[in-house]
Amino acid sequence: MRRNGFTLIELVISMAIFGMFLMMLATLSMEMRGQEKRYPVNFMAHPQVMTVLARLRRDVLDAFGQNPYDNYPQTSQMLTFDTIVGGGVQKVTWDFSKKGEVHRISYNVGVSTEWVARGLPPDFIATIDAVETPGHPFGVRIIASDAKGRRSIDQILQPRVHQ
Repeated sequence: MRRNGFTLIELVISMAIFGMFLMMLATLSMEMRGQEKRYPVNFMAHPQVMTVLARLRRDVLDAFGQNPYDNYPQTSQMLTFDTIVGGGVQKVTWDFSKKGEVHRISYNVGVSTEWVARGLPPDFIATIDAVETPGHPFGVRIIASDAKGRRSIDQILQPRVHQ
């Protein structure tokens, strides 16, 4: 005699697998909500923050010395250094002093170019500090926080060792 349907053990196993799937989904949703609360900058709403960090990381990787240039002194809101671009030396200044904007000014053989990131959150406050580490001439620590003092970025960037 043939019966249609599932046995009890088949139903229990399928419910257990479905329960584990729901548990994983709930855990991931809770972790995503925790990350959202922990970081005050919504990187999806303000993609310029990630663009600034990526470009700054690239510049610091190619840097080989800190060198203040003209009216741009080395401060907690301004980073100035020499970098290698296309086989030549370029002076790069990162200016975080304007609220909601970041300026990257580069000088190469009398030619000045400026890149501006304007899509930053209005309460984005970044400070820059030099970090000493063994085997490297210098490191750059960038700390960004909102107006309430909650940190959104705390990274140390190290230049490559140039031969």
